[in-house]
Amino acid sequence: MNKLIIKARSVARRMGLKRIYYRFAPRHSYEEKFHNEISAEIRQGDIVWDVGANLGFYTKLFAEKAGDTGRVVAFEPVPATHEELCRETCAYPSVQNEQMALGDFDGSSRLLVPKSNTVFQRKGLDTVGHLENFAGEETTGISVEVPVKRGDSYWAASGITPNVMKIDVEGFEEEVLDGMKSLLAAPELRAVFVEVHFEILESRGRSDAPMRIEKLLRSKGLTPRWVDGSHISAKRRLA
Repeated sequence: MNKLIIKARSVARRMGLKRIYYRFAPRHSYEEKFHNEISAEIRQGDIVWDVGANLGFYTKLFAEKAGDTGRVVAFEPVPATHEELCRETCAYPSVQNEQMALGDFDGSSRLLVPKSNTVFQRKGLDTVGHLENFAGEETTGISVEVPVKRGDSYWAASGITPNVMKIDVEGFEEEVLDGMKSLLAAPELRAVFVEVHFEILESRGRSDAPMRIEKLLRSKGLTPRWVDGSHISAKRRLA
């Protein structure tokens, strides 16, 4: 990813070309490559972190793939969504649900949930809302306080080292990764999958974040590759 591609994406988005593409794209084609790649990576007995679990679409998939000897830690900060996540995954004893956001600081933040999106129905893949401490923006909606923890802090306290990680956090993927720089270098972590929200990053003045994300992953011994226009697959190089 480079600045020219990021700029071209921005122009195409403003011209409405993205909407035209998805109108004529094959049904269910969006995220299919990402879904297949992450599904193929998970092995029996793996520990998987699902960062931005929402309603548990991927959480349940991970639990099934990792099996009874595996473990899935699902992070979902929105209280109402976390409650639904717990209901959705109650049949999976290997799932551990955490009602918190991962970020680049330890503390708490106000999460603003737009009133029109209080029922989370976006395919069960991501959370609707944003953290005020992160975005510094004003919007109308329901404001709730949520705990925020660096991935490194959670890792140190829990001792749970993931083998595979999925991150889908609505434009805050850079902060999440910045908060787990030590964990990203752990040899046990062999793959990280990230959804990159270009439009939200641009609205937050972070258009260059995709390049910084790639650089960070490489610096930790992971090799990033764009699975499609919005998803990164980063796998650890074999020794």
